[in-house]
Amino acid sequence: MSNRQARREQSRQSRRQTTSYRGGRSQGSSPEGGSPGGGSGGRGSNFLSWPFLIGVSLLAAGLLAVVIVMALRSDSSDEEQSLSAIDQALADLPVEMQNGNKLGNDDAPVKMIQYEDFQCPHCLRYTLIHEPFLIEEFVKPGLLQIEFRHYPVVGQESTTAAIGASCAAEQNRMFEYANRLFAKQADDSFRPDQGAFSQDALVAIASNLGLDTAAFADCQANPDALGPIASDQGSALAIGFRGTPNFVINGLPVQSPPQSTDRWREIIQAEIDRRTTEETAEDDDGS
Repeated sequence: MSNRQARREQSRQSRRQTTSYRGGRSQGSSPEGGSPGGGSGGRGSNFLSWPFLIGVSLLAAGLLAVVIVMALRSDSSDEEQSLSAIDQALADLPVEMQNGNKLGNDDAPVKMIQYEDFQCPHCLRYTLIHEPFLIEEFVKPGLLQIEFRHYPVVGQESTTAAIGASCAAEQNRMFEYANRLFAKQADDSFRPDQGAFSQDALVAIASNLGLDTAAFADCQANPDALGPIASDQGSALAIGFRGTPNFVINGLPVQSPPQSTDRWREIIQAEIDRRTTEETAEDDDGS
């Protein structure tokens, strides 16, 4: 059976488990209606200049970040449940499908880019609830590939954490590392830019995961380590994203990121169906 045939069969099986998405999708539109910048966990700022990285966080940005995080924590799941959910997500992660900052098969019909900040509480919620669902239902069967990009908007340690995750990606362990960063945020004692993502703390996470810590530390210290982070932020700004998390599916931005697994299923399944239809038409034209 060819890869295309296998994907079609997977698509048929997946459709049996979901309600058909009837929202439609015109050329040039996004999988969701509205304007870019739906994520609201962190609001966009440029935290990538070297003076910022070397100096102290701006007081206003730091205070705002604390207010946002504390407000959202007031109605969040308790710490123990959050940490348990992250541990389960890590245990279920198909580590063999990691490749740099990507998770999933390169020939998956749906490619999704997710922009996140490790200090963003909405990104934590996505990691706890929606990402494990997407991995189980679509990544593992080969229908979805997730690419992680960094959009540090909350504070200085958003950037240092992003560099740490980028260094973990060089050892093909980025998604495992990202889960441990979010586990740090899930701790009730977490406060933005208060040392949870210090250089030493990031190396300790790498060590706990069994990464080559010497190579990891060398990567952190490399002046070029900021380059990929700046590139990711630039691409998010070019799209018009103003906060995190935000998503691009098959080249088009998702407006108002889904708040339920059912809505995620509808959107991803609609893209699978669309791609399957296109491939079938191509095969018919070539026959």
